[in-house]
Amino acid sequence: MRPALEHEPFSEAAAPAADPLVGSKIGEFVIRERVGAGGMGVVYRAEHPLIGKHAAIKVMRAELVSPEQEQRLLVEARAVNAIRHPGVLDIFNFGTLPDCRPYVVMELLQGQSLADRLRERDRMDVGTAAWVLDQVLAALGAAHRAGVVHRDLKPANVFLMEQPDAAPLIKLVDFGIAKVMQEQDAQAGADGSTVGTPDFMAPEQIRGGEVGPAADLYALGVMAFQMLTGTRPFQGDNVQVMFAHVERIPPRVSSRVEGIPPELDDLVFQLMEKEPAKRPESATAVRMKLQGLARPPASLETEAAPPPSEESRAVPQVTTAVSPPVRRSGMSIAVAALVGMALLGVGYGWGTHSGKPEQPQVMAPPRPPEPVKVETLPVEPSPVLAAQVPVEAPPEVIEEAAQAETATATLAKSTKLPPLPAETPSEKKMEQRQAGLFTLLLARAKDVDADGALRGRLLQQYRAAAEAKTDSERTRIHAALDDIEKELTQRIALHDAPPKIVTVAVAPPKQPRVPALVIPRLPTLPQGNASEQRLAQRMDKLVAELRTRTQNQDVAPELTKQLVDIYKSAANATTATERMTVHQSLDAWQERLTSRFPR
Repeated sequence: MRPALEHEPFSEAAAPAADPLVGSKIGEFVIRERVGAGGMGVVYRAEHPLIGKHAAIKVMRAELVSPEQEQRLLVEARAVNAIRHPGVLDIFNFGTLPDCRPYVVMELLQGQSLADRLRERDRMDVGTAAWVLDQVLAALGAAHRAGVVHRDLKPANVFLMEQPDAAPLIKLVDFGIAKVMQEQDAQAGADGSTVGTPDFMAPEQIRGGEVGPAADLYALGVMAFQMLTGTRPFQGDNVQVMFAHVERIPPRVSSRVEGIPPELDDLVFQLMEKEPAKRPESATAVRMKLQGLARPPASLETEAAPPPSEESRAVPQVTTAVSPPVRRSGMSIAVAALVGMALLGVGYGWGTHSGKPEQPQVMAPPRPPEPVKVETLPVEPSPVLAAQVPVEAPPEVIEEAAQAETATATLAKSTKLPPLPAETPSEKKMEQRQAGLFTLLLARAKDVDADGALRGRLLQQYRAAAEAKTDSERTRIHAALDDIEKELTQRIALHDAPPKIVTVAVAPPKQPRVPALVIPRLPTLPQGNASEQRLAQRMDKLVAELRTRTQNQDVAPELTKQLVDIYKSAANATTATERMTVHQSLDAWQERLTSRFPR
């Protein structure tokens, strides 16, 4: 049985027998089929007729079109394009249909949500859970650096995109209620309203306080708890769960499952601290603490039942077979809309804590960029390379590589520097990090370090590491490496950023001449009291707005006639009830005006 969307029922049966959009052209894409519908809108599979590229196009329902809902789509598109990270679902076009319904064009994905994966297997082993968290943190860190807070992070909004013969690529979706941390762009939730999903909301988010990156880290802690234990830290209805997030101390993962590494147990507990200042300072800091624990899924085709040890249970099963985008089977095509439906309203507001599972998502991946070969890199990759560099190898592979010729051993031969010691865990961690940084730097030296300045700084820390005797000395070296790594990833991101597209303005075709707007003589409105004055002022403003939006042309005679009739009603209104009726008529008229002539 196929599960349904949480908060947003997903239905193939809702599709009419003949959808008028199927076969039509939106922008450069032709609508091939309607693949899903939810409470907020409809999602279609579309194809570029010349190059065969596939995309998902979501169209808002006509009865829900409003400036607020259109603004939500814009906020999401702007947030996604501000992040520009391969771990975030790409939205590459926005527009409005002739009937005024807004739509967005986004990439197709194929795979399933993390929520679906957790339903198939109650929980994940430590290595796989840490690997998924690491991938989510890479995208989340890029979002925070771009000034975007997701505010609705949960398993349903984490998508495991299938890749042939490789571990799945993690994608974050649904930035529809994201908060852009800029004073000039405070559209989403600037009124202090509470938005999100109760099971994953931070205490400050529930209270309606200031929401920053720490709120996303709190939600990540709840996700980590569920991934490792198979349950969420707090149970009950929405009100009970929100009260618990604010007042109750969460249980430790180790109290539910045995065999959890103490450092991971402490990290998850710290992520769920009530005070934002007590949580880790950034997504990057959390990734650093996960080093050495993350391992990608062991098998991508079929997976035998794992042994009943606490760390090897429930490795998520991933199928790498990529279904053709044009396939019309009920399961694969009908599910292709989930990411789109998630972005059209899933998780918006408090939602409902129903027992309905989320809808699986199937979307075809775009061609990935050419990977950059990096060996056993235990440090955070750059946002642009997060989907390209190989995931850190398991500890046993690193030990074998240390016995073979490592990057630092090769460097020692060419520079006459001594090889780094790798006897104690602290020394091994230093040697592995130096090896990873040198490997990445040497691979991209021509692109980002032509003058050799970064290499010189790294060599300086290499010499210091060779002479370091205590853990405190190595801690200071790690701090210096943090600065080098940050600058290196920034240079790579800047170099790999796609070139700016220069658009050539094409003069629009000349339109037929439209007669000027003529408004007949309007009666004088009474202004004997404050209520009558407010109504008269509003009428005058709407007359001016009609002229502005129509550019003083007679392009909407029906709207002009309606406003004149309402004006006459206002002139004859003598009671507060009659004036209230006029205001209601003006509300409906103004909505029609703004929908017909958006600014």
